[in-house]
Amino acid sequence: MRKTYNYSKILETFIVLSILLLVFFYDAFNNIIGFYDELIAFFSISVIIIVSLFNQRIKLFKSEIYISVLLLFIAIIGILSNYHSYKLGHFTNKIAIIGDFINFFKAFVAYFGIRVLSNNIDSERVLNTLLKYSKIAFYILVIFLVLDIIFKIYPQYTRYGIKSFQLFFTHTSRFSFAFSFIFLVLFLKNYKSKKWFLLFILSFGLFSLRVKFFAFYFIAIIIMFFGKKLMKIPRKTLLIVFGFFMLLIAFIFKDQLMMYFSIDSGWSRSVILVNSIKIGNDFFPFGTGFGTYSSYFSGKYYSWVYEFYGIDHVYGISKIYWGFITDQFWPMVLGQFGYFGLATFMVVIYKYIMLFVINLKQSIDLKQKQFMYVSLMGILLLLIDSSSDAIFTQNRAVVMFILFGLLINSYKSHNEVT
Repeated sequence: MRKTYNYSKILETFIVLSILLLVFFYDAFNNIIGFYDELIAFFSISVIIIVSLFNQRIKLFKSEIYISVLLLFIAIIGILSNYHSYKLGHFTNKIAIIGDFINFFKAFVAYFGIRVLSNNIDSERVLNTLLKYSKIAFYILVIFLVLDIIFKIYPQYTRYGIKSFQLFFTHTSRFSFAFSFIFLVLFLKNYKSKKWFLLFILSFGLFSLRVKFFAFYFIAIIIMFFGKKLMKIPRKTLLIVFGFFMLLIAFIFKDQLMMYFSIDSGWSRSVILVNSIKIGNDFFPFGTGFGTYSSYFSGKYYSWVYEFYGIDHVYGISKIYWGFITDQFWPMVLGQFGYFGLATFMVVIYKYIMLFVINLKQSIDLKQKQFMYVSLMGILLLLIDSSSDAIFTQNRAVVMFILFGLLINSYKSHNEVT
C-alpha cells in the first residue's frame, strides 16, 4: 500500500511540474527544455503500452474510442501520402517525417496517457496542487508586468498604436496563454463565488493586445455568466446559433479574411493557405504526407513542396528564412493529409467538444459542471489560436490536453462516487 502511494505521489508531482514547466518556463529556457513536450509524449506512449500489456482495463468514453480510431486513420493517411509522394519522385527527409509524426500526435498521446493513469493517480488532487501554484504564478506575473510597465525590462511592440506586453515569453500569444491557463485552473474553485476575480485574472491577458485573446475573453464571459442558460438549449439549435455567430464574425472581419485568400499579396499566410488548397486538389484526397508542408520539420528539413509550387522565394517561406511556415495550423492539415485528413481532424475536435458538452449537460452537481466548463473553454481557446498559430503541435496543446485528461478523470471519479 505504501509503495502504491509513493508511486502515485511521484507521478502526480511529475505531472504538476511538467505543466508548470511548459506553461511558465518553456519559452525562457527553450534552448534547454525545448524537447520536453516530446519527452512527455514518449512517456505517455510508454504508459499506454505498459498498461495495455498488463491487461489492465481502460475505461474510456465512446467518444474517446472514436477519437483514437480517427487519429489512427490520420496516421495511416499521412504515411500513405509520404509513400505516394515518394513513388512520384518526391523525397522527404525521414527525420522530418518522424519528427512531424511525433509533433502532430504528442498532445493527443499525452491526453490518453493521463486517461489510462486514472486508476494510478488522484487527478483531483493534481488539479488542487496545480491551482495553488497557478495562483502564486499569477501574482508573480502581475509583479513582473508592473515592473515592465515602469522600467521597460522586456521587449514591447506597438499594436494599434499601443504598446503590447509579453514579458519573458517569446511572443505575446504565449503571454496571453499563461493568463488564460491560470484563469482556467482557478475557475475550478472560484466559479461559484468569485466570477469577478476570475474576470480580473483573465483581463491581464488583454495587455498582449492579441485579437485572438479578445475573442477568447468574450467567449469566457459568455460561458461564465450565461453558461447555464446555453446548456439548456438543444444541441441542434446551439449549433445553428454558433453557425450564425461565425457568419457574423466572418462578415465583420471580411476584409481581414479576404487577405488570407489573396494570391497576389505576397503575405506568407495567404500564400500558405491558398497553396494548401492547391495541394489538396493536386494530391487528392490524401495530401503530401508528414513533414512536407506548413509544419516545423517541413521548414527545418526544407520540403520539396515549396519549390514544387514556386513559393520558396516568399519571405518567411524561403529556405534562407522559413520562420512564418508554421504561422497556421489548418493549411498544414489540408496540405499534408488532404481533404480526408482535414475532415477527419475536424471530426476529432467535434468529438472532443461533444464529449465536454454532453458530460456538462449530464452533470448532476456544480463540481462536475466546472470540470466540463473548463474543458469546453480550453478546446475553444485552442481552436481560436489555431487560426493563426500551429498550436495543436506545440507545448501549449500538450498542456491543455493533459488538463483535459485530468478533468475527465476527475469527472468520472466524481460521477462514480455520486
